[in-house]
Amino acid sequence: MSRPPRRRAPDAVHIGAHVSTRGGILTAFDRALALGAEAVQVHPTPPQTWRRLHLEAEEVQEFRARLTSTGLGDFFLHAVYLINLGTPRPELLASSEASLVHYLQMANELGAAGVIFHPGSHLGQGFENVLEQIGTTMRRALEAAPGAARLLVENSAGAGANLGATLPEIRRMLEAVDSPRVGLCLDTAHAFTSGWQLTTEEGLASALADFEAEIGWDRLWAIHANDSKAPFGSNRDRHENIGEGEIGSEAFARMLADPRLRRPPWILEVPGEERQGPDRANVDRLRKLAGLSPLEPL
Repeated sequence: MSRPPRRRAPDAVHIGAHVSTRGGILTAFDRALALGAEAVQVHPTPPQTWRRLHLEAEEVQEFRARLTSTGLGDFFLHAVYLINLGTPRPELLASSEASLVHYLQMANELGAAGVIFHPGSHLGQGFENVLEQIGTTMRRALEAAPGAARLLVENSAGAGANLGATLPEIRRMLEAVDSPRVGLCLDTAHAFTSGWQLTTEEGLASALADFEAEIGWDRLWAIHANDSKAPFGSNRDRHENIGEGEIGSEAFARMLADPRLRRPPWILEVPGEERQGPDRANVDRLRKLAGLSPLEPL
C-alpha cells in the first residue's frame, strides 16, 4: 500500500500516530496508512529492554523506498525508556549512551527524521550537578553517529526528580550539547501537568511566549499530541484520548490554530477507543480540530 507524496502547504500540519512494529519495522507503514496518518513514531525494539535491532540491507533499502512512496517522511524512532543521562551509576550511563548511539545510527541508516527520548532523572543529585554529564553524553552520542538524524529531547511531566519538566531546564540541556542536531519534542499532556495552562486563551499565550523566549521555534521538531487524564499541575503522566481528558477539544483546536504549532508534525500517543493505542478515531478527531478532512485509509 502507498499514498502519493503530497506537497505540504505552508499552513498545513501533519497529523500522525505511534504505531506498533510487531512483525517487523516495515509493518509500521501499513499500520500508519490504515489510520490516515501523515507522520509516524515507533519503538523499533521493546522500550523496556536494551535489545538492539539488526536490519538486513534489503530491509533498509525497502524502508527507504517506502518513506518515499508513502510520503511518510516524518518518521521518528522513540528510544528505550531505560535511558537515564542523569544517573550517578557509570554502567547505566554507559548503557544509555550506547543505546542513543545505536538509535541514531539506525535512524541515519533508515533515513528516519530523528530519535525522540526521555532524558531520565537526576535521582536526587540536583539538576545543576548532572547538567554537564547530560550535555557531554548527548554530544558524544551525536559525534559517534554522524549524519542527518536529529536527537529530540522530550519534556517530562515533572514527577519526582525527572529532567526537563521546565523550559529553563530544557534550554540549558540544549545549550549544554550545543549542536544543531538537538531539539525538542513537546508532549502536550506532560506540558499541561507540569504547569502549562493550555485550557485558556491567556494561559496558552503565556506558555507560548515563554517557549519563544526560552527555546525558540526553530528547535521545536515534533509534538506528542495527548490529552491528559491527570489534572493541571499534578506532575503525573497519564495520557487520554483527544477531547476526553482535562485539556479538552477546545484547547487542542486553539493550539492547532496557531501557525507556529502547525509546523512540526503532531504524533498521537493516546490509549485509543479500544485501549489498544492510537486509532483512526483519534487521528480523524485531531484532523477535524486542525480544520482538515479525514484521509482515505489505505
